[in-house]
This record gives sequence, structure tokens and C-alpha cells, in this order.
Amino acid sequence: MKSVYLYIFGIALLASLVIGDSTPRPTVMWHGMGDTCCYPFSMGRIKKLIENEIPGIYVNSIEIGDSIADDEFNSFFKNVNEQVDMVCKQMKADPQLSNGFNAIGFSQGGQFLRAYVERCNDPPVFNLVSVGGQHQGVFGFPNCEVTPGHNVSLCNMVRELLNYGVYTDMVQSHLVQAEYWQDPMKYDEYLEKSQFLADINNARSVKNETYKLNFQSLNQLALVLFTQDTMVIPRESEWFGFYQPNTLDIIPMEKTDLYVEDWIGLQYLDQNNRITKLSCDGNHLQFTDDWFIENLIPFLNNTVY
Repeated sequence: MKSVYLYIFGIALLASLVIGDSTPRPTVMWHGMGDTCCYPFSMGRIKKLIENEIPGIYVNSIEIGDSIADDEFNSFFKNVNEQVDMVCKQMKADPQLSNGFNAIGFSQGGQFLRAYVERCNDPPVFNLVSVGGQHQGVFGFPNCEVTPGHNVSLCNMVRELLNYGVYTDMVQSHLVQAEYWQDPMKYDEYLEKSQFLADINNARSVKNETYKLNFQSLNQLALVLFTQDTMVIPRESEWFGFYQPNTLDIIPMEKTDLYVEDWIGLQYLDQNNRITKLSCDGNHLQFTDDWFIENLIPFLNNTVY
């Protein structure tokens, strides 16, 4: 009987070595401006969609603050660098993420998760999915529209502060959207005073090599651009395109200095077939469940061993 048990144990061990552990790699989500980790019609719904499509997956939806109300407020008014520091600690403290995870960011959450990769990446990100993220920033703020869960008063307050002076210390320190504002007609001022975007894009003369090494470690970078986007100005920022400095001529990712001089490793990823550009025919963050399942679930559906 003992030999039979040993035989069964040996077969099971061999099978586990051949097949491997099929535990789904966890996914971390970071929401956009005016949203929260857990609204049932937004991130809560996306979380359930991922869980339904990948049984057994652990999904961590980032919350900044002690409540949903805090989370929404902080998406407008909490310094981004402080937010990223908080998330670095949150991810490190979560035992279910210890072997790494896939990350998906919606709108500004896309560039915030990229900042996590560049600055921390412990535990490491495997695939990074950016859904409408403004990786070269924005130069223009859209009208505040009335949509479910959207706080119009907070949105209008942001517009007023941007008009006050986007590169003043007060606005840069306290207004999230100002921290990824890039004025191509005041490029030198942007380089000098931007508290977030100029740093994570390694745009200044002194480069942070850790940012580049961490970013280059990604297995895949998926970038989603919304073809009818009226919220992100210019929408090409979602694919790392932007205005050429000191002009209003839009150039694609491949012609930007960030790419040509490979400030963060974007060219490296591209040349090694690790960048996927996806387009979605709609306005900002307007996609169907079917589109999400077909195009984005494959980047989240992989396993750890």
C-alpha cells in the first residue's frame, strides 16, 4: 500500500512540474479623475467583469484615502507624488501581490501606474495596460459634463485653478491635473516647474536610469487610444504622441524626443515587440464589455508559477 501511495505522489508531483501552477496572476486597477475604486457602475463593474472572465483571479482596485468620498476628492486634489508613494507601500504590503501582478489604469490612472513601475516596481508589474492614459500629459481641459458619479463642482473648481496659473507652486502641489499639464508653448517652464510628468518622462537633462530600467522590465505595454476622445487634449497623448515643443503640431510617439532618445525605455520596448497600440471607436473610456473582453482580458489572463 505504501508503494502505491508513493507512486500516486510521484505522478502528482510530475504532473505539477509539467503543467505548473495555474494560479492567475493578480490584477491591480487604478481609476481615473472623478472616479473611485469601487463605484458599482465603474471600477466595481470592471472588477466583476475581470473576475468573471478569469476565475480565481485576485483583483486589487486602488483606493486613495479612507473612504470612497476621500478617493474621489483625492483624484482631483491630492499631490500625485504622494499618491504614488502611498500605492508603492500598499502594493508592497499586500501578500497576494508578492509574486507580481498585471496592472490596468484608466485615464490618469494609466500614467500613475507607469510611475509606480518606474519608481517602485516592488512587487513587479508584468503587463501594464493603459486605457486612455495621458502619457505625454494634456494641454487643455474639457467642459465639465454631467455624467453618473461625476462631481461637476469639483471639476469646475479644477478648471478655475488651472486658469489661475498651472505652473504656480500652489497649483502644482495640490491639483492633480496640473501635474500632468504640458504647455508646448512654454516648454522650458514645463521642464522647470512640472512636479510629476516631466519627472516620470525623464524629460529633464539629468536622467533617472532606474526609471528606464524598471520600465524596460515590462513584459507588455498595451496603450488604448479612444478615436473620438474629447476629454484628453490631444488624444494622441494616449499613444505617447504630443505637440512638438514650441509648436502646436502633433507628432506621433516615434518622432518625440522621449522615444528617439529613449528617455524611459519606450523605444527599447517597441523594438522588442513589447508595445501594443489599441484603438477604441468612442469617446473617453467608452467601451463595451465585449470590446474589453476581446482586447484587454488577454493581457490580464496569465499565470504565476
